[in-house]
Amino acid sequence: MTRPATERRAVVSPNDGQVFDEWRPICEADVTRQLDCLGPARRALNDDIELRKGLLDKCIAGIRSAREKLVDLVIREVAKKPEEADGEVDYAISFLSHCRELLDDRCFEQTLESGHVIRDVGLAGALLICPYNDPLAGLTRKIAPAIAAGCPVILKPSSLSMLCAQAMFDAFADQGIGDEIQLLATSDPHLVQAVLEHHDIGIVSFTGSTAVGRELAIKCAASGKKSVMELGGNCPFVVFEDADLELAVEDLVIRKLKAAGQACSSVNRVFVADGVYNSFEERLKNRIAHLKLGPSNAGVDLAPMRTLRAANALVEMASQAQAKGERLITAEPMPLAEGEPFLFPFTVIESGQDSLFDHHETFGPLLSIRPFSDEDQLLSVLSRERHALVSYFYTGRPQALLPRLSQLRFGSIGVNSTAIQGPDIPTGGFWEAGLGREGGSWGVNEYLTTVNQKTAW
Repeated sequence: MTRPATERRAVVSPNDGQVFDEWRPICEADVTRQLDCLGPARRALNDDIELRKGLLDKCIAGIRSAREKLVDLVIREVAKKPEEADGEVDYAISFLSHCRELLDDRCFEQTLESGHVIRDVGLAGALLICPYNDPLAGLTRKIAPAIAAGCPVILKPSSLSMLCAQAMFDAFADQGIGDEIQLLATSDPHLVQAVLEHHDIGIVSFTGSTAVGRELAIKCAASGKKSVMELGGNCPFVVFEDADLELAVEDLVIRKLKAAGQACSSVNRVFVADGVYNSFEERLKNRIAHLKLGPSNAGVDLAPMRTLRAANALVEMASQAQAKGERLITAEPMPLAEGEPFLFPFTVIESGQDSLFDHHETFGPLLSIRPFSDEDQLLSVLSRERHALVSYFYTGRPQALLPRLSQLRFGSIGVNSTAIQGPDIPTGGFWEAGLGREGGSWGVNEYLTTVNQKTAW
């Protein structure tokens, strides 16, 4: 049963644990209206590439015009640091700009020597389900390729970043964007299910947990709809004996600090060669000891997590790991109470074989570290990883390592770098880490299919 449209939802800021705003869920009648608009919007987009270009241009203009408000909301609602929030706006625009550029060069129709005309067409309406950790870029990463392909959009953001989404959509509306891009402001699973099952929805793109993604993929398959799933990753970070340890430690820490570790591509497990393990551990502990933790707008290195529940879940995970004999090598994380910042410290646990961390994604500033002695054995283990989203490798001889990485099936692999993402780069995983790709022309292709036309005169 859906909630009344008059029932508002309070928004708590992670920076102080206090309510600072609210949002109103969409009602069932408005969802019906959104669904009724999909057919006409699809036909308009399918027949007019210039319309698609214009919509992307308007999205870009809208975000630019609302930049100050959007930056403020990203800081307050999801606790990104000011420099991260400002970068989030630019990152969001970059996906729109890249897809807009692709439309200038993309040919959606070709004639074969046999006389067949092959047209690339949008699948149908797109239901886009997004997480909170990239509250703007996570939306445009999906919106841009869908519109470029000619698919009208119903976008369902996380309830934990709804204010950011609503502000962005208000900016779109100010630019004259209408039924081609619509916002599904709800946390009601029944309404989401109704949209998913509608005959004008042809593709569902989801970013989130493996468990939820698996359920959605099954529902899509049952109703003959395509699914694109970017799911959880148990991302390893491997440091070989000849690696630049200063670079490895710095890249590891900076990557883990981003969004307070709340990213599926964040590092979960660190494997360090025996010969440099002690040196690496000391460098890492020293780097962590100098981190400043606090509200995101207070000039800190590590900002709060999005929810109290998530922070306390990491406290419990650290406790469980120690109960299994794993060793805490940083300060003990303590449970948090209501009404305070959702702060979880950068926490490192030394693990052994078959660690708790081998089976659970932390999704926060908690990671495990362990030594290894046999490189071939480690690569063999990683080649069987089921949550194979991203892996990182640090070595002084990348030319010798690269051929050995061919046995791995991670969607992205970073060698001496964690900069594995971008608007023109395909991202996604294998196995339990997802299905399909986002980014670049590969992301646009996910929303397209073909029509084969043969005419006899």
